[in-house]
Amino acid sequence: MSSPDEAAIVVFGATGLVGRLVCGELARAGMPFEIAGRREAELTELATQVPVAHVHVASAKDPATLAMAFAGARVVIDCAGPLRDCAEPVLEAALTAGAHYVDVGGEQAVLHALHERHESTARRAGLVALPGAGVDCMLGDLAAAWAAEHVCGPRPEAGDQSDVVRTEPGPRLADERPLDEVAVSYVFDDLALSAGSQRALFGGVGGRVLVWRRDRWEAGRAGESRRVNAGPTLGGERTAVGYAGGEVITVPRHIATNLVTTYLSTTRSAGASAALRLLSRALPLVPRSASALLAPYAAPDTDYGKTTFAIVAQVRRGFSAAQITVRGRDLYRTTAVLAAWSARQLVARAHGPIGMRAPAELFRARPALLELAREAGLTIEPSFGAPELPAR
Repeated sequence: MSSPDEAAIVVFGATGLVGRLVCGELARAGMPFEIAGRREAELTELATQVPVAHVHVASAKDPATLAMAFAGARVVIDCAGPLRDCAEPVLEAALTAGAHYVDVGGEQAVLHALHERHESTARRAGLVALPGAGVDCMLGDLAAAWAAEHVCGPRPEAGDQSDVVRTEPGPRLADERPLDEVAVSYVFDDLALSAGSQRALFGGVGGRVLVWRRDRWEAGRAGESRRVNAGPTLGGERTAVGYAGGEVITVPRHIATNLVTTYLSTTRSAGASAALRLLSRALPLVPRSASALLAPYAAPDTDYGKTTFAIVAQVRRGFSAAQITVRGRDLYRTTAVLAAWSARQLVARAHGPIGMRAPAELFRARPALLELAREAGLTIEPSFGAPELPAR
């Protein structure tokens, strides 16, 4: 491997849809990187398209190959899937190699397992593990933190509040008087999912949707729904159903609140929304083995860029409330921008929080979201008087 100064980042799962996009973002930023994955021919072909420092053939099922691929790295970006199968071995190999870990997934069950099992491992290693550095989790976590700061006031931190990267852990917001509720809703139009994303979705069939209630995670109520308004460009007010979002795991780490819930809307149709509520009630009764019968398909010419989305973070305490809406398009490119940006920040920082971390524990919410908006072409709309921030 090249020296850390020459190629500090290794992209694992580089030949997948998101992996290729992450490589493109790193190349555009002029950040040297190396690639790793199972398919040598595809890795070699990718290396002809982007300036790759080195190619490593490695598998999540073979710790020795991961150790060789990650030796000398400062950050590993895990783009492989499904994360329920590969996140743990890749995280463990990265920490053993002395590298920070970033992944692109926001699967609630995976995040929950990683936070429960590897918090002390990452802390003892003096490294950062940042799972969920994609559209699903990172944007909602940062938006919830910004909205909570408006309701509670900013954290009493030292240093320049305009700095994006935290140099020391910040205090938990609202510890002295917890919020009543944090809700994060995902709203989509023209949703197009890759086969890998579908497999991740189907693999969760029968799993529990967790919510945070007071001081613990509990099973959510089947079929729970919420009315959410993501703005006229996404059809105004629509029904979103309970969803196993990553923010349920990350938000309680940095915001004291009595309730954290996440919701999903994939259609403007009231009839389809009602059917989705019924389906969400039935899914926990379906055996996990049935997911093998669901054969995901994505046409080779699928236009993922047509998907538009909004993430609506709402916080409430008493009669005070705030909302941050983040709008964008193309889930996969946006996820690639977020993951590549996060890895670049970790490479550049001299010191800061360590251990298993939520996005808002590593990055200050408002400046981070503003910078990501410029990088990814997002629009951010706070409810509390600030003007809408136009996409670049």
